[in-house]
Amino acid sequence: MSASTLPGTPPAPRTPTAGNKGNNLTGFTLTHDLIRRAVPELGRRLANAASGGAPDPAAVTRLTTWWEMFTTILDGHHTSEDSHVWPVVLAADPTLETVSRTLEEQHASLDGHLAGIHEGLRLLCDNPGSHEPGLSHLLARIAEFDALMYDHLQLEERTMVPVLRDQVTGEAYAAMLASLASGHDPADFVPTMPLLLEQAPQQAREFMLGGMPAELRTRYEQEWEPAYFELLATLPAA
Repeated sequence: MSASTLPGTPPAPRTPTAGNKGNNLTGFTLTHDLIRRAVPELGRRLANAASGGAPDPAAVTRLTTWWEMFTTILDGHHTSEDSHVWPVVLAADPTLETVSRTLEEQHASLDGHLAGIHEGLRLLCDNPGSHEPGLSHLLARIAEFDALMYDHLQLEERTMVPVLRDQVTGEAYAAMLASLASGHDPADFVPTMPLLLEQAPQQAREFMLGGMPAELRTRYEQEWEPAYFELLATLPAA
């Protein structure tokens, strides 16, 4: 396993070039892009599932499977930030300690919103034929979560990310990634990577997959990625 296969964590740094300075944050950037895309996408797909009345429980179940892939990535991203990424950033710039505490507190609050969304999806599945007010409440909760995530990402990208990219040394960055990778079973996270890479530029995709052992990449390309796109084809329209 390579640290670059961890979804939601930055891939290993590359030697800076004229067009690529600092630590390479491809994985980090892809995860933030995914968050901005997936949360409102859930709302659109859910609304479309109910466009003809009460949503079909089977469609909601498939949508929940997709959403749980996303939350697996998001949970891993937030956990790695709190346990590994922010401490490395603070070692490079201790003045960001207050920001780090704020972000960790926001992570805990966001977890509560995620639990509410999951519960709303469960209720839709368990109560076929129901439509309002549960659906409207869930859509409002998703929109609120989207707004909170937007502000959260803005704070990270304005304060912590520049230090992670430009001030953390390559050695400290590599050590952080090695620590993140230790003890992880690839089967726990690689199956979620098709969602992470669904709209990734080709160069970013190759970078993220390039560190995989050959056997694992074969499984990814022949098993997990096709399974993801099969699921995607069955979801309500986005």
